[in-house]
Amino acid sequence: MIEKLLQDNEFVELMQQHCYEIIQTLIKKNIEFSIVCNTKYTQFNPELPKHLDLSENPYTLFALAGYTFTSIKLDKEYIHFHAGFGTDDFATFVRVDLGAITQIQIENNVIFINFSFYKRKDENLAKKSIDLFLNNPKNKDIFKK
Repeated sequence: MIEKLLQDNEFVELMQQHCYEIIQTLIKKNIEFSIVCNTKYTQFNPELPKHLDLSENPYTLFALAGYTFTSIKLDKEYIHFHAGFGTDDFATFVRVDLGAITQIQIENNVIFINFSFYKRKDENLAKKSIDLFLNNPKNKDIFKK
């Protein structure tokens, strides 16, 4: 039962909206914070060098303070910020899906937890398209060859 709720689109969107509102409030009140997010839904521009790659970890923590905090751009779907990584402070722009943020922290105190099973809308559409294709008996023979 709980799993059904956690992956329900309406619940996922509710958690994403709540995340947006919390971050919006923190920015407005000039309170620096950290986020823990699913790396699958995190993009870097330019891409991180191989020795700094975070994709092997399922989750990562970003401390949004100082210049990184002042660079934040927030919209209903994403948080964007400029950050430096590694000893050489490799500079990149980071974009994180709000639904992929699992925690918001202030001074190591968790103020928000997102338990929902986030997936991008286009991922859901692709899965539905594949399922529709495979459920058509005329298409089953394509994969037998």
